[in-house]
Amino acid sequence: MGAAYLPYIQFSIFMGNLGFFSNAFFGFILVYLTLFYIKRQFGSYYLLVNFQVLGFVFASFEFLFHTFLHTYNASLTYFSLSRPLGFSNFTMEWMMGIYTGLYSATICMLAIQFMYRYWAIFDTPKLCYFQGWYYFIWVGYYTFFGVLWAFAVGNFFAMDDFGRKYLEDEILLRYERNITEIPVLGLIAYEGDNIRWRNVYGLSLMTLISTVQYSIIIICGHQMYSGMRTKIAVLSAQHRRLHRQFFRALVIQISAPTIILFCPVFFMIYAPFADLEMSFPSCIIQSGFTVYPALDSVIMMSCVSEYGRALKSKKNEQFDYFEKKTSELIVNAKERYTVKATKEESRETAQTHGKAVTTKL
Repeated sequence: MGAAYLPYIQFSIFMGNLGFFSNAFFGFILVYLTLFYIKRQFGSYYLLVNFQVLGFVFASFEFLFHTFLHTYNASLTYFSLSRPLGFSNFTMEWMMGIYTGLYSATICMLAIQFMYRYWAIFDTPKLCYFQGWYYFIWVGYYTFFGVLWAFAVGNFFAMDDFGRKYLEDEILLRYERNITEIPVLGLIAYEGDNIRWRNVYGLSLMTLISTVQYSIIIICGHQMYSGMRTKIAVLSAQHRRLHRQFFRALVIQISAPTIILFCPVFFMIYAPFADLEMSFPSCIIQSGFTVYPALDSVIMMSCVSEYGRALKSKKNEQFDYFEKKTSELIVNAKERYTVKATKEESRETAQTHGKAVTTKL
C-alpha cells in the first residue's frame, strides 16, 4: 500500500488552514460585536471574548505546527511531519503537548460558561466571583487544567525505545518518514503481555480532567433545564429572552462537538487497549477540531438574537455612511459643475461683449 495516508495528511493541513482563517473571520466578528455593541446587555461578555481568543490560539497552533493522529494496533500515535521555526524534536513534542492543553482549556471554558449561567439564574450573589480580581480565579482554573493536560501528554506519552521500534515500520510505510527524525508522542497500551502503566497514568489524568468538566456541564445544564422556567419568570422580558438564548447556545455548543468530535477521539484514545489489528489515519477525525472555534462563533451569533440586531444595526450604519458620502459626492460634483458652468458663461459673456465693442469701434 506504500504511503497511502499522505493524501489524508494534505486534507488535515487544508482543514487546519480553513479552521484558522474561518476562526479569524467569525471570531473577529463575534468579539467586535460583543465589545462594541451588546456587552452592556449581559454580564458574561468577557467569557465569550476569552473563549474566542482561546479558540483562535488553538487554531493558530494547528496552523503553525500541523499535528496528526494515527491509530495502529495497540497504539495511538501523535506526530508532526514538520519542524517550523527550526525547533528541535524535543521542543516540538512539548509544543504538541501544549496544543492538546489548549483543547483542555476550551472544555474548561465551556464548563465555566455553564456555571456562570447557572448562578445568574439560581444563585445571583455568587456572580461576584466573576467580577474584579475574582475573575482571575477562572483564568487560573482553565490555565491549571490546560497545563496539567499538556504535562500528561508531553511527559507520559513521550516516546521510548520500545515505542520507536513498535512504530518505526508503520510510520515509514504510511508516511515515508523515519520515526527518529520527526517529533512524535504515543500511547502504546501494551509492552509484550504487560500494560504500559506510564501511558495509563497519563490517560487517567486526561480522563479525570474531562470528567470533572463534563460533570459541571451536565449538572448545571440539567438544573437549568429543570428549573429555568420558574426562576426566570421574575426577570424582565429582555433578560428572560437572553437567558433562554444563551442556554440554547450553550447546549448546542457542547452537544455538537461532543457527539461529532469528542466522543470519537476518546474512543480512539481507549481503542489501543482492545489491541485490534488495524491501521487508520485518525487525523481525519482530528482535523475537525480546528474548525470548531469558528463553528462555536456561528452557533452563538445564530442563537442569540442580539447579535443579529447588532449586525443589522452595523449594516444600517454602513449604509447610512455610504449614502451620506454618496450624497456629499453628488453635491460636490454639482457645485463644481455649477461653478465651472458659471465661469464658462462669464467668459463667453466677456468675449461677446469684447467683440461687440470692437465691431462698434
